[in-house]
Amino acid sequence: MTVDAVLPAALIASTLAPQPLSRLPADLQPLVQALQSKGFSLRIALPPARGAYGLFEAKSKRLWISPLTIPLGIVRQTLVHEAVHAAQSCPTGKLTPLGWSAQLNPVVEREISAILLRSYHHGNRVLEREAFTLQGQRDAVPTLIKALHARC
Repeated sequence: MTVDAVLPAALIASTLAPQPLSRLPADLQPLVQALQSKGFSLRIALPPARGAYGLFEAKSKRLWISPLTIPLGIVRQTLVHEAVHAAQSCPTGKLTPLGWSAQLNPVVEREISAILLRSYHHGNRVLEREAFTLQGQRDAVPTLIKALHARC
């Protein structure tokens, strides 16, 4: 059964339509402001990569967050993940590791490892591991704001 067989077309269209940044939770607004102050642009719109919840494009300094992440309840994780890549792109525009690590629950660590092996080129795995690790941390927003100010 397809989504359109279950949901009316208008509901699907409104869920996927671009959204204003004000739709993001209040606790993420300081991160949005920090990104913008460093020259990054953020859009709540479908990323130009099919099936992606988020995307960061270093060349244009643009972050996309799919509007679908809002009703799915994963907008925070998605924005934090893409913001990590933005911080990784400073100061040169080439993504380099930030050097972050965290003690993770072994189940979470195995899940991240499985995602990395299944979905990412080995050359990007260190960068992606940092992003996946930070997206689940309680202090992710202040940590990222500090990194953006230090690196960008």
